[in-house]
Amino acid sequence: MSKTNSSTTSGPVSFEHWYDFTEGGPVHRALLPFPSTAPAPFEVARWSVAPGTSNDLDVHRSREIWVIASGTGTLTCADRTHVLRAGDIAAFESRVPHQIRNDGADPLLAVSVYWLQEGD
Repeated sequence: MSKTNSSTTSGPVSFEHWYDFTEGGPVHRALLPFPSTAPAPFEVARWSVAPGTSNDLDVHRSREIWVIASGTGTLTCADRTHVLRAGDIAAFESRVPHQIRNDGADPLLAVSVYWLQEGD
């Protein structure tokens, strides 16, 4: 049985550019240090939305959580809207459309945690 070295799989996580929203800003994906033989059941991304813009409408197979690090915006989730501010968290069930529009003067910064599904 192989043993994972906890000193190489614990600590700060680095990010790489993943893609850009159509109008909102960049998305960076975390490079989690866990071995392929024991991967995490989730992934992490951080992203920003420029003032007066939105991220792309998102709908997918996985559950997701957004943690708003800074800024303010109006979240549209399914057919409801909510104002989110720094420190707020939003959770999305799979296949529920969600999008946020930055209503503030500063960039909206957020972190996403999403669960991987079989085949993802």
